[in-house]
Order: sequence, then C-alpha cells, then structure tokens
Amino acid sequence: MTYEDKKKILSLDPNQIYEEYFISGDVWLFKNQFNKDWFVRFDEFKKFISKKLDVHYNDIGIAGSAKLGFSLNPKKELHDFTDESDVDIILVSYKLYKKFWSEYLKDSYNPAARVDKIAKISFGIFRKYIFLDGFRNNEFYNEWLKKTMGFEKDIQVLFNIKNDIHYRIFESWDAVKGYYLNSIITAKNQNMEDIISD
Repeated sequence: MTYEDKKKILSLDPNQIYEEYFISGDVWLFKNQFNKDWFVRFDEFKKFISKKLDVHYNDIGIAGSAKLGFSLNPKKELHDFTDESDVDIILVSYKLYKKFWSEYLKDSYNPAARVDKIAKISFGIFRKYIFLDGFRNNEFYNEWLKKTMGFEKDIQVLFNIKNDIHYRIFESWDAVKGYYLNSIITAKNQNMEDIISD
C-alpha cells in the first residue's frame, strides 16, 4: 500500500472510509494473493466459513490490514500488511452472540466455572461483541471448540494464507460499524497531521 493510497483513504470522512473500504470494495489479501480470481476465491472463503460455523454467508467479512492492505489500528501506525499480520474475520450472528453472552452470565453465578478476564469480557459485551477466552469449563464452549477444531488451519491451507487467523463474533452490523468506526476516527486524528505534512 503506497503512501498516496493511505493519504487518499485517510482524507475521506470516517463514514465514507467505513462504507467504501470496510464493507464494500476489494479485499486486499485476496486480491494480492489471487489477482483476477480474487473474488471467486473470497466467495469460496465465505462459503467455507458459513458452512463450518453456521453463520450466514452475508454475515462474514474481513477487517483490518487484510482488508485494506494497511492497519488503521492507531497502535500500529498505519503499518502495511505483512507475514506477521493477523487476518481478522468478522462474524455477525445475533444467535451466537446471545448464546455466548448467556453462557457467560450463567458461569458468572457458578463458583466452579467463574468467568476469567471478567473486565475484558464485560467490555466486549458492552460493545456487543464476544471474546471467547474467558470460559473455564463450559459445556457449550467446549462443544464450540470441537466444532471449530482446525478451523483456522483449514483456512490457511485451503486459501494459502500463512498468517494467523482470528475471528470475532458481533451482535449486529451496527456493532461492527461502531467498533471499526472508532478505530478509523482515532487513526485519522492521530495520523492525518503527520501524513498531510509529509
């Protein structure tokens, strides 16, 4: 991703960046990997995830530097996507969000299964997304682990992706927008002055 590309994107209104570059447009990772066949491969990618995790095809996306070619995370200072970058998958599922939320709620009353990282988990739930690393011994979560076993590795092999794969479950697309719009605004505030002055 060139300096001029980043400058052009960051010069836009935050909502426009979200609509044109996060929700629609190219997927940098797939376009870079598969060239003219990128959309077909991305279509296969979404179908694979949809079938594996029982999430609707239209409720799956890619975010972050894998989507844009560079990171809008303010802590990463607009770094380009590299072999060390993560591939962040968006899953929108009210059903899964609500189920994990209710399981966390149930465990919070159970001394034997008390939720780990409660502040982090609560923060995510407040913003309407789920962190999955707070369970100790939860039957539903253990079944989810069985269901998703090898999921990330399968994606890496099937789509020739060497990067680590991560996913986050959001309650709705409005929750997705809230999460990423905040990152966009923060990135613009922290980086625009430096970019424009270059």
